[in-house]
Amino acid sequence: MSKKLGDLSKEALIAFAEVTPEGIHHTSLEILTPLKEISKTLNKKLVVLCLTDSAEKLINIKEVKFCLADELWIVEHSEFSEFKDDLFSEVLSKIIQETKPIGVFFPATFAGMSIAPRVAGMLNLGLCAHVNEISIEDGKIVMSRPTFGENIIAKLYSKTIPVMATISCGVYPIKTKETEVEVVKIDTSEFSLSSKLKVRKRVVKKPKVNRLKDAKVVVAGGRGLKNKENFAKLFKLAEILDAEVGATRPACYSGWVEEDRMIGISGISVHPKVYIGFGISGALQHTVGIQGAEFIIAVNTDKEAPLVKMANLALIGDANKVLDLLIKRLQK
Repeated sequence: MSKKLGDLSKEALIAFAEVTPEGIHHTSLEILTPLKEISKTLNKKLVVLCLTDSAEKLINIKEVKFCLADELWIVEHSEFSEFKDDLFSEVLSKIIQETKPIGVFFPATFAGMSIAPRVAGMLNLGLCAHVNEISIEDGKIVMSRPTFGENIIAKLYSKTIPVMATISCGVYPIKTKETEVEVVKIDTSEFSLSSKLKVRKRVVKKPKVNRLKDAKVVVAGGRGLKNKENFAKLFKLAEILDAEVGATRPACYSGWVEEDRMIGISGISVHPKVYIGFGISGALQHTVGIQGAEFIIAVNTDKEAPLVKMANLALIGDANKVLDLLIKRLQK
């Protein structure tokens, strides 16, 4: 049975979940981990909000059925078969206006980062982007995120209610609970389900295999590798060690490797047993992403580099020469 907007829980924490034709985006479930702690502290319900063309398919996903949320709100309509940011923004804005939540949070996915600023603009609300940590201080929701230069972490709070933010991918683990989430279907008669966007064709790009988030061994490169050709040697080393290749922001922005391999505040967090950094100074924006590593090895010419100081083992020398010698020795 569907519920009207007026019958939904008020003053909850709402987490928008990105639903794709392939399922639900994992980051949509990751962000529930910190939000659950916030909801407990504030004694408020945690709600997952999904816009989908198939509610039945969605609620049969195990990770969704046993997610940390108290309620799963579903708006089901054929118009949601494809992502249309204007339509999604309109629907979310109306739900927020009617239910008056204390916070609305989005995963920092393509869809989340597309509609979050639109909703904030439509409702004249503040928005904090790329949040890495959420806490409660003096009864307020406080969000931590990197500054524009990404060299320090800033703590922010919102002057508008609801609090709105996008939460970075790969920062939190997905957790579940033993009891099933309560499913609430929202009556669509209260929405104007029209979009100016028309999807003519959908082509699914075959993704490249990237096990970086779950890799046991990570070899990463930074600016010290000097060029794309030297950086490419990391893939040879990774093949020998059955490892995955990571990178710093400068290496990605220089075009040496795809941005989905970026480790740190702007990328993902890794939790390997062994992390080896070649030519990486160890700026805060990168080291935040390797705090879960069990054993850190740094290769750098600068013995005062932050990564060298935090490493379990440091090799002071030219990263390119060490990389060549290591590959040669291991190949034997």
